[in-house]
Amino acid sequence: MHDSDISAYTYERTLMMEQRSQMLRQMRLSTAERQREAQLVKDRHSLVRMGSLYSDEEEEVFESPPEKVHMTWTKEKVEAEKRNKNNAPENFRELISLKPDQSNVRRMHTAVKLNEVIVNRSHDARLVLLNMPGPPRNTDGDENYMEFLEVLTEGLERVLLVRGGGREVITIYS
Repeated sequence: MHDSDISAYTYERTLMMEQRSQMLRQMRLSTAERQREAQLVKDRHSLVRMGSLYSDEEEEVFESPPEKVHMTWTKEKVEAEKRNKNNAPENFRELISLKPDQSNVRRMHTAVKLNEVIVNRSHDARLVLLNMPGPPRNTDGDENYMEFLEVLTEGLERVLLVRGGGREVITIYS
């Protein structure tokens, strides 16, 4: 970790992370809506995985009728949507002109450098055990935390993130 120059890749990765966070803030989703959106994404991916696990050699194609989607909009939601559409060019300019926070750039740089070292030292490993970094104390950094973990484990086949109190010992005999 002697090379302390921050690469363009690290800067770009941090910028994309912060743009994504800014976009989520601009959507103004409530906590329940955020959880619902996350659950929908999880359900879609788990259905795809489960379907591929149980498929036989002969794949049968079933045409199902299109699902009917019924959205319920409150008056406040419609008005907020209209305001967001009117502010769309302004919001887009904000995202483009966004400068990443220096502390986030440093954290991303650390994650990228650690990933390089881990990949270099364990390129033949079947499983990599990593001490999982502590989660952020405030909930605002949750999406950034996941981005850092993604960068940290990028390019590794199998990773087991371990989080403990510091007194645990893992040996080949345990």
